[in-house]
Amino acid sequence: MKRTLCFIGFLMLMSSTYLSADIKVLVLAGNVSQAEFPVLQKFDDVEGEKVVYERTGDRALPGLEKADILWIGQGEICENAYFFDKATEDKIKNFVNKGGIVISIGQDSDGGRPCETGWLPKKDLVLGIERGGVETFEITKQPEVGDLFKKPNVVKGAHFDDAWTNPDKSEVILLATIAGGADVGIGLIKYGKGMYILTSIENESAGDVSTNTPIMENLIHYAVKQRTTPVEPVGKLAVVWGRLKVK
Repeated sequence: MKRTLCFIGFLMLMSSTYLSADIKVLVLAGNVSQAEFPVLQKFDDVEGEKVVYERTGDRALPGLEKADILWIGQGEICENAYFFDKATEDKIKNFVNKGGIVISIGQDSDGGRPCETGWLPKKDLVLGIERGGVETFEITKQPEVGDLFKKPNVVKGAHFDDAWTNPDKSEVILLATIAGGADVGIGLIKYGKGMYILTSIENESAGDVSTNTPIMENLIHYAVKQRTTPVEPVGKLAVVWGRLKVK
């Protein structure tokens, strides 16, 4: 009986520790824009859940397997060139497939060189395109929009520039559009147990980041709420406890 009670206590302690663990966001930033991370790391509380941020400039993404969310900052994929190799592409896809969430901020596309998409599940889901800056967007009626533009901030504007266009609408869920509906403002791509939150938001300067601070905070809140939660392990513990009681 004592062994049974000790085992139950151990399981309860482990489940409690698991549930209370911090949410870790790995932030790939600093190689192109310096303005993003100091603002991003301020969003350290999501309805009582602690969020911790770790910045890296290494595009090999060391420590990604320990993160819950990957934030890919301004120009870290494309800025006059493409920076990811196949190993990084595969690492990102594997991270999402296992339940991770990727949030990507604006990437540079030029007239003769659209930003590459090998880090997405399929290469033809969207097309990078060179655009001028816009400050307005249209929210779609997709149910996945949820509270993205309402909590914790009511967001009615943001700064967008080089964009993603030609979305495969069978796999890219449009949450907001720009350029009269032609381009992705913010889109959702589900893959395996996780998802990509693809944006055309530009954070090149401190002014851009200031404009985008409300939507940046909302994106973090949205991602935290969308991440895979440990419901299944808790359910399994309940079954174990029930069996022990019967015996």
